[in-house]
Amino acid sequence: MKMTRENFPEILTPIHSKHFFNAIDEKPLQYSAVCTEEMMNRNEDTEQHEGGFGLWDTNTEGNAINEDEMHEGDTVTYTAGRIDKGYEVTWEMVQDDQANLFKNVLSGKGKNGGARMLGRGYRATIETAVATVYSGGFANTGYDGAAMCSNSHTSAEGATLDNLTTGALTATTLKAGLTLMRNQYDETGEVKVQCRADQLIVAGDNEWNAHEILESSLKAQELSNTKNVLPKLNVVILDYLPTAAAAYWWLRDSSVDNVKIKFREKVWFDSQPIPKTVDWFFFGFCRYATGYSDFRGIVGSAG
Repeated sequence: MKMTRENFPEILTPIHSKHFFNAIDEKPLQYSAVCTEEMMNRNEDTEQHEGGFGLWDTNTEGNAINEDEMHEGDTVTYTAGRIDKGYEVTWEMVQDDQANLFKNVLSGKGKNGGARMLGRGYRATIETAVATVYSGGFANTGYDGAAMCSNSHTSAEGATLDNLTTGALTATTLKAGLTLMRNQYDETGEVKVQCRADQLIVAGDNEWNAHEILESSLKAQELSNTKNVLPKLNVVILDYLPTAAAAYWWLRDSSVDNVKIKFREKVWFDSQPIPKTVDWFFFGFCRYATGYSDFRGIVGSAG
């Protein structure tokens, strides 16, 4: 089909959209392995923590049932933010490229970039946003007034709870982290929630160290005949962690809704005419929020 000013957007928008979404999916998305993905039905989404009833009390025949009171816990709030970016495709670019069978235009290129690069930029932005929840989780102020990984969490029932371990990633520190996760409690501080880590999350700098520790038949990194008794954990690499987080590591129980990304509008791609020109503007748009709804199911170390 010959390209005209009238069918310019009709032909190009689907082609550029295809290149845009193909670029997003050209590499496996890392963030989807380390967080829960949900949709928001409003700009601000809240989640309410509840207390608990703790352990049951003993009683004797004929007595009234023991009664307890459950307190309302902290509120977690997610507020969607907006990201977007775009580029121009000029009519001259289309006209002058026709001799090349639209080599540039039909490959998704534009005056200030291209659909493929735009898609890669979106993917990197989302990956960075989720990675930042983890890397910032030792110094942030969370819904309970403590950082995501902290030894001073305060529960609805007044208990002090801990999900912060220390030390560089070794077999010894990993065992300590696994034990700490098994000892995580609910809001009463009395009932264990029985979290079991199935993921070890690290930066790329720690990838081979993580595999050696977990996959050695004998205890890793020492001259010993001691059997390696560490459980099988999925090693997840987050490439978009900042350089300062190179030694950070986390254990996570993926069955727990802790770290989340919530989309108000999933990414979409479109085009529109540029006022007072014969050119078109192609762009992507998304609204989302990241954070964590619970610190349980996570144990972290800043190395």
